[in-house]
Amino acid sequence: MKVVAKVTISNSNFENWSEFFNGYKDKRSEFVQNEVVEKINQKEARVTFEITDLEGLTSLSSSEEITSKEAELGVITEIL
Repeated sequence: MKVVAKVTISNSNFENWSEFFNGYKDKRSEFVQNEVVEKINQKEARVTFEITDLEGLTSLSSSEEITSKEAELGVITEIL
């Protein structure tokens, strides 16, 4: 399943979010493929990817480690 997501970063900037996002790329790669991150501006990014394991990705995305850092950065992800 191909997905396009809009990421809005309200408490930080693209570089800080990107560093965090890349920090768990290996874990995400177990559940997605062909991931492309595009910087829209300092407060927005677009991420395109194909989901290979929805349950695994959902579990990873809802983990305390990820959700707490997203809350700190003010990240809101919308599926387009």
